[in-house]
Amino acid sequence: MNPDQKFIQSAYEDAIKGLYARLFDGYAAAGGDQGREQQADQNFTTGVTLARRSRDRAIALLAQTQTPQT
Repeated sequence: MNPDQKFIQSAYEDAIKGLYARLFDGYAAAGGDQGREQQADQNFTTGVTLARRSRDRAIALLAQTQTPQT
């Protein structure tokens, strides 16, 4: 993994940490309300999907910008 890919992976990990924190907060705020917990679940899964797509796309774009080494 090159340095740029490491930065992208690190940003992805930070995004997942943030999503987990919001999931936790959502459950805490829900106070057992299943509807609110389901909304927190949906927010988390949507966020993870977007984070993965963004990470994968950024890495693909990096590959397009790399110059061949001679």
